[in-house]
Amino acid sequence: MKFIQIKWILTGILLFGLSACATAEPTIDPNVLNTMVAQNVQLTQMSGTLTAIIAQQSATPAATKTPNATNTPRPTATETATATPLDGYVLTFDADTNCRLGPGTNYGRAALVPAGTQLQAIARSEDGEFFYVRFFDTTNHYCWVWKGTSYQQGNINWVPVYTAVPTKEPTITPTSAAGFTVAYESIQSCSGAYSLRFNIVNTGFMTWQSIKITVVDSSTSTTVTHTANEFTGYQGCGVAQTQGDLTTNESGLVSSYNPGEFSYDPTGHTLTVTVSLYSEKNQAGTVVSRALTVTP
Repeated sequence: MKFIQIKWILTGILLFGLSACATAEPTIDPNVLNTMVAQNVQLTQMSGTLTAIIAQQSATPAATKTPNATNTPRPTATETATATPLDGYVLTFDADTNCRLGPGTNYGRAALVPAGTQLQAIARSEDGEFFYVRFFDTTNHYCWVWKGTSYQQGNINWVPVYTAVPTKEPTITPTSAAGFTVAYESIQSCSGAYSLRFNIVNTGFMTWQSIKITVVDSSTSTTVTHTANEFTGYQGCGVAQTQGDLTTNESGLVSSYNPGEFSYDPTGHTLTVTVSLYSEKNQAGTVVSRALTVTP
């Protein structure tokens, strides 16, 4: 009987030892477990938020309805100013014309009125040779033009006679004697008539008022002569430029035409030309001449 009891005692001791040698199962603190779960939830939420943001940025943004903008009235186009027809006595220039500071060729040039310009005569000189006009290319907008380079429309009685107040003109100190240069430019033809065109520059202190051109064709022994009280250059049958005089340092075109043209084509002929300028009208006063040989 005692033997059986001892056996069970030994058996119990052996079982207890075996249980003590077995690996113990680890235990987790509930608080630590809860913290780990909470952090995992936060990371999951952050991942979901980032995924949504990336998807939103990658997607094509939906069109948003913009409120209707207030209609701004379109600015009215500025009306183009229409040229008002000139009233009174109108001058239409058929050639470039000097506009001077006074009613005479002894006054300095204020501007050059281009051919085709229309100006209204405000007044006229006592001798009727010059008209007082307003021309916007001048400093004071007013000057005098010679009547010979324009045709007029209107009643001359509407234009009052204006007596110019004498002004003290600056004295021109002569830098050289009375003189000029002349250069051949071209040959012009009009209805079977041929003329030579020259460019003349006044290089002296004297104003030139008239001209004479003599041309001798040595090939045919023909002589033609041109005289005029103005300086007119032609382009074909039309007037290229007309000036009433040539003042100091002023240039002008001159053609030996009407009178002075050839009735045949002198192209290729040797021509001896003598150009004479005069200080007064009708080839009077001081005269200076220049000679040159040209072959058109």
